[in-house]
Amino acid sequence: MKQKIEKILLTNDFTLVNLVRLGKAKMRVLVGSVILFVLFGFIYYATTPDSYSTQTVLLVESQNANAAGGLGSLAQVAGLSMQGSQSELGTLDPALYPMIIQSKPFLQDLMNSKVKSDLYPDSVSLYKYIIENNPDNKIYRAVKRPFSIFKDNIIVDDKEREVMNNTSRTQYEPLELYALYQLADGIIASSEGTLLLITTTMPEAKLSYQFSVLVKKLLVEYATRYLQEKQKSHVDYLEVQYEKSEEGFREAQNALTSFKERNQGLYLESLKAREQNLNAEYNLKFELYRTIAKELESSRIELNNQKPIFSEIEPPFIPNKPVAPNLLIIISFCIALGFIFGLVFIFILYIRQYMILHQNHEID
Repeated sequence: MKQKIEKILLTNDFTLVNLVRLGKAKMRVLVGSVILFVLFGFIYYATTPDSYSTQTVLLVESQNANAAGGLGSLAQVAGLSMQGSQSELGTLDPALYPMIIQSKPFLQDLMNSKVKSDLYPDSVSLYKYIIENNPDNKIYRAVKRPFSIFKDNIIVDDKEREVMNNTSRTQYEPLELYALYQLADGIIASSEGTLLLITTTMPEAKLSYQFSVLVKKLLVEYATRYLQEKQKSHVDYLEVQYEKSEEGFREAQNALTSFKERNQGLYLESLKAREQNLNAEYNLKFELYRTIAKELESSRIELNNQKPIFSEIEPPFIPNKPVAPNLLIIISFCIALGFIFGLVFIFILYIRQYMILHQNHEID
């Protein structure tokens, strides 16, 4: 067999039949490569923590100004002018929500949120859970940080972190960045038209469900904040003007009342002119006060309506079994990878043997 192989290589007779013969000659190498990669696949499967996935499908709807129901109707009955009452209020493009979810401020708020885990008797922050349990694959963790296997597990004090989170910060610590990236990897968000698909992954089934609920709750808060930002500044401005107009109205009212009390029974033309001026000033400031009050109430109602509506088409649920690691997929991938690696290695072996044979042949 060895002589046939050498003859094929020396004569460059690489027909399909001869290529099959060359492959059969190194079959042990190919089988060994596949077995080696399959063995690695089993080790990878055994050292990878389970991952549970929960998917939520949300319908992002716009809200009409007259959708305030009782508030809008009461405002109109009271004579308040609801500008744009028949038009849609502002809403965020659903394509922006995946970007919001992956932003560091959003992930930081998630990181500091409390959850219940089977590993702890009380609620803990997601930061504490991730840092103390380290959901990475054990082999990957050892390769990435070899000396970490000799270190004790890190213990996180949530109370101490709560004090630190209340202070302004300009940078993140390495462990915090690690937790942020782990959370970002555990959330997959995509938008299709007005549909928003959110998939969350965690090492525990119940924790995956809690994580999905937290993501939606925080997303509503962020979207509401973005939508209300402009309207909130308008309401703040009107509140300042309302206080000023109210103060002016009270002063005009007191001045008119005081004048009438001091001049009862007097009918001098000068006093009548003075009273008319005070009445005119009172009416002017009252009208200004009433107008600003109506505008402020209208703006407050509109601010309350500036909230995104997320209708759950598919609500989150507690998964029954882990989605990863998948033994069948891992072994299939390792077999394919081992087969390709084996072919490449056999090709390299034959290239080396080919060069040696031809060099020896030229010398002879």
